Amino acid sequence: MGANGELAALEARLRRVEDEGAIGRLILTYGPAADAGLADLAASVWREDGVYDWDADGPPHDGRSAIATMLRTEGHQGLIQAGAAHVAGPPLIDVDGDTATAITYSLIMRREGANGRYYLWRVSAARWDLARDDGRWAVRRRTNRLLDDTGAGRDLLGDTMRHLSETAAR
Repeated sequence: MGANGELAALEARLRRVEDEGAIGRLILTYGPAADAGLADLAASVWREDGVYDWDADGPPHDGRSAIATMLRTEGHQGLIQAGAAHVAGPPLIDVDGDTATAITYSLIMRREGANGRYYLWRVSAARWDLARDDGRWAVRRRTNRLLDDTGAGRDLLGDTMRHLSETAAR
């Protein structure tokens, strides 16, 4: 490989590292912003037409404004006012040009008012489907499924891990 080829390979590797860093930062922005009550900032990680499919039994939130509206509801506001932490595990990310897929664990911890202790309330698998628009990464769709006896979370992990393994093999 000549100097131009080596430089191109190095640029491609650097771009991938930068993309993974930007995607990781995007994913990790949601929880602290949601817990701080910054609905617009938390929702800004989605595209205008992005989808947040967080409940297997309910309709997804379609669009950035619907996600921001959900974050302003009494349910979410009551949760964060009592003390809550939305925590994403380190993302496993696959970048493919201007699209990417990531998988994380999503943990929600809550504060119990009577004794002030925190406890783990929900554990989910979270798949993030992302796109780069005008040089900026944004979420096209986030799918959460509880890791419970329904198997939906386990299935989401398995399907996503198979997808990531197949793309890594290419």
